[in-house]
Amino acid sequence: MKLEKSVRRGFLVFITLLFISFVMMGFSQKKVTLRFSSIAYGILYPFQFAGTRSITIVKDFFMSVEINRELNEELKQARTILEKYEKRQYEYEKARKENERLRRLIGIQGELEYETVIAEVVAKSPQDYYKTLVVNRGRASGIEQYMPVVAYQDDYRCVVGKVIDVQRFSSRIQPLIEQSSYIGTMLQESRYSGILQGQSPLSEYCLMQYIDRRADISYGDEVVTSGMGGVFPKGILVGEVVSVSKKRYGIFQEALVEPKINFGRLEEVYIIKKKVVEDLIIKMEKE
Repeated sequence: MKLEKSVRRGFLVFITLLFISFVMMGFSQKKVTLRFSSIAYGILYPFQFAGTRSITIVKDFFMSVEINRELNEELKQARTILEKYEKRQYEYEKARKENERLRRLIGIQGELEYETVIAEVVAKSPQDYYKTLVVNRGRASGIEQYMPVVAYQDDYRCVVGKVIDVQRFSSRIQPLIEQSSYIGTMLQESRYSGILQGQSPLSEYCLMQYIDRRADISYGDEVVTSGMGGVFPKGILVGEVVSVSKKRYGIFQEALVEPKINFGRLEEVYIIKKKVVEDLIIKMEKE
């Protein structure tokens, strides 16, 4: 029994020494040579790979942080440039529309029969049915009291009102819908005349009074200035008839008129400087 154990122990020692000798000497073949350094490298390689990989990951992380910071900075600069561009684009579009508007106003001004001054509405009171309008032209621009005021909307030349108060650089306009406003008017088709009185602040309409009872008036008939009264030139559009009131007795009838001008959209007006009254007097003296 003891002899058998000794044999086994000797055999294991022999095998171990034989393996060590093979390791130390290596194989004689050229293609497969196993050395001690190869074994050491094989043992150490996983640890080396893990360390190298960790360093690479950390390096990539900090590099990505730096790249992300640079990208954020570039994005911020791009947004700033875009905001400046959008602002310039908005200002350019605003200037273009303003130039078009001014060219249109000047073009319309050249079509008017009388000398006019273009004025911008700087104040109005919608809560009182536009009882008062204020424009940015006054005595310095040659504006005087009672000068007629017109405007263009939807390609129509419409009556706005007349100047009632003049300061150096501003004027106050009485709209045609104001209750104390009276304008000589007539029906465009039948040519029957009447007096148009404003109804504000009670209503945004006007009342055309003293129309001959024989006049045939229909809904939608256009009302224009008659030229009588010496303020407004003849033939300027005032509005359209929306209802007619004819009493059983009397020689006149009345018509409710909706003004053509929309005061809520009113931005610019034309103040007519030429005095119609003086024109009529000069014409009568010449005759």
